[in-house]
Amino acid sequence: MNNKMNRKKVGLALGGGAARGLAHIGVLEVLERESIPIDMIAGTSMGAIIGAFYAHTRDINLIKDLAVEVGKHRIRFFTDLTIPRTGILRWKWVEDRLKRVIGGVRFEDLKIPFACVAVDIDNGEEVILNEGLVWDAARASATVPVALSINPWQGRYLVDGGVSNPVPVSVLKQMGADFIIAVNVLHDAVNVTDHELHKKAKEHNIFTIMTKTVYILSYRAIGTSLGEADVVIEPDMGGIAFTDFHRAEECIKRGARTTQNIIPEIKRRLSLAG
Repeated sequence: MNNKMNRKKVGLALGGGAARGLAHIGVLEVLERESIPIDMIAGTSMGAIIGAFYAHTRDINLIKDLAVEVGKHRIRFFTDLTIPRTGILRWKWVEDRLKRVIGGVRFEDLKIPFACVAVDIDNGEEVILNEGLVWDAARASATVPVALSINPWQGRYLVDGGVSNPVPVSVLKQMGADFIIAVNVLHDAVNVTDHELHKKAKEHNIFTIMTKTVYILSYRAIGTSLGEADVVIEPDMGGIAFTDFHRAEECIKRGARTTQNIIPEIKRRLSLAG
């Protein structure tokens, strides 16, 4: 399986899901431990951020530590307000910590080929980002409309790619993948009950409302997105709210547990594909 001359090219599609998307870290951890090759990655929203970090560092422990660190300061996510021109929140504290690792990295510098998806707010066009600064692209892919301020990308105003392509299997097809593993944390998005929000009405803020809106829309498109995947990993994210960044370790464990259970199928399918 490790001989690239004798096997199919494996692509990994990581979808959106805000805090739920931290499960992608656990998925990557198990795939790496089980020596499942990853030749290319495509991501949307949180999947774009995690995919970008892994494509650059290939250091799963660094990514885990960073997710836990950021999650411990969850309150800063929702108090870093800006004058509402293109969004209510800036997330500068979070961005500063993420940019420490990939702030100056360009797509051509990555260890693993990577692309992410956003949507042009002016015309609704799906935009595949695979050039320039990786951080700028990942940030654009994860910009929840109205909730997060928009940073223009090459003169275009881009927002969360989940509206158009919630799990970007199609992008991996374009990149040349022969065997695609897709990760979906939104399979129960319509039925998500946010226990914290129901207890604390004050937490029904602009971010939570817009995030839920985006991911409910994403849910409608997921069937199309996943249709061409060879294997779909769907961690049990029941009880995990889109805002539960402080539960990073639990999200990672859930992603790892589901992936470990499906490893035999992946290995079998890869063997057949090779």
